[in-house]
Amino acid sequence: MLIISCEKYPLDSNSFEPDANLFVNTSLSSQAPLSRAQRPLSELCTKISFALYKDGERLKSISQSAGDNGFGSIAVKILPGTYTLLIVGHSTASNATTTDIQKINFSGKVSDTFVYSEEIEIGEEPLTINAKAVRNVAMFQLNITDDIPKEVTRLKFYYTGGSSSFDATTKAGSVNSRQTEYRDVNPTQKTYEIFTFPHNTGDDKLKITISALDDADNVIAERILSDVGIETGIITQCSLALFDGSEGGNSQQVNITITADDEWKGVIEYIPN
Repeated sequence: MLIISCEKYPLDSNSFEPDANLFVNTSLSSQAPLSRAQRPLSELCTKISFALYKDGERLKSISQSAGDNGFGSIAVKILPGTYTLLIVGHSTASNATTTDIQKINFSGKVSDTFVYSEEIEIGEEPLTINAKAVRNVAMFQLNITDDIPKEVTRLKFYYTGGSSSFDATTKAGSVNSRQTEYRDVNPTQKTYEIFTFPHNTGDDKLKITISALDDADNVIAERILSDVGIETGIITQCSLALFDGSEGGNSQQVNITITADDEWKGVIEYIPN
């Protein structure tokens, strides 16, 4: 749908160009089956990247951070024609690398991520797009059920089976990654989260090694979880007595269920071996 824009935009950055004819605003399209609520992408992410492609070649890219003037919107001048518009919202430290639309990455790190990728037609009249980005990650959420020893300062998550990059044309993971994430430990905090881009094969599974480390990176406790089912828009929730038993543990100490909050897509169940 083509809409003539009468909005005023700040013209103090490369996000807002004089004589613009393409205006883009971002919002979230909820994936919850019983909810149609939408929230601005700027409320869910700390970074948003915009890119325009023609015949597979990136012609323009803009990266924004929370606090930037007009965060979540752009106004640019572009010649008439057919383009692919890409928007990526995330919260990693680095900007998204958008050179190749089939391999969007974030320097190997993955946060909660939302994507919009559609073909647009620029004509003689200004065009406003209210883009509805959708979540394209899976979350693994660890809930520690026992007391955390005072010498533990961080958790290490090493996991395979997912992807640290995604193909924006399909929104699915595009590589087979060995991912490593660290989380600082607060003795009063029992829940920790990691993310990956599923390949959307219908049978995506992670193998996760969770290591509790001290200041010198000595392993205080460790658990290995195999065949952990994941799916785009799904939270895999694991309740685990991480420190109850000897290093290495056993599968009987693990209780994994799959849940979803109001903004995630659905519910599945995983039973460990």
